[in-house]
Amino acid sequence: MRFLPMTILFVAGLALAQTLVAQNNSNNSASLVFELGKDEAAYEKLTQEHTRGLLIVSNNDMKQTLSNWFDLLKSIQEHANQSNFNINGVKIYLHVFWNENGSINRVGYFLMPDSRFIKPEEMKAFFGSFIRQYQPKLSSDKKFSHYTSASFPILWGNKQ
Repeated sequence: MRFLPMTILFVAGLALAQTLVAQNNSNNSASLVFELGKDEAAYEKLTQEHTRGLLIVSNNDMKQTLSNWFDLLKSIQEHANQSNFNINGVKIYLHVFWNENGSINRVGYFLMPDSRFIKPEEMKAFFGSFIRQYQPKLSSDKKFSHYTSASFPILWGNKQ
């Protein structure tokens, strides 16, 4: 009979925890990782806060911009390999928002229709863990962002 009250307490505690997490998430203008198209007001606010583009941070040099973008994609691929997260076959639109110090503030994503499917909660968890371990390589006097598509695995070779 002691099992039933403990079960009820456990379920009630779980429900309370889920409510607190939901309230915490709703208080944030956008979660750390989000699906593009889900919360347009929060997305618009992020784009207004991150007005500088990766091209400007890369000294208006297209080759450097591409190199900086591929460095980020390479870091994502390496993190997937280290985490045993199969990202191969994923085709995705990414909007990355950086802080001034080069740390990643937020990542917005949208799986392309011809992408291998990954559950949204798995994609969010993966990018969340990536953001937490990411080592900044760029910095700017203003927040900046970049929006484009990517496919995994990426092919990076010798820089020329």
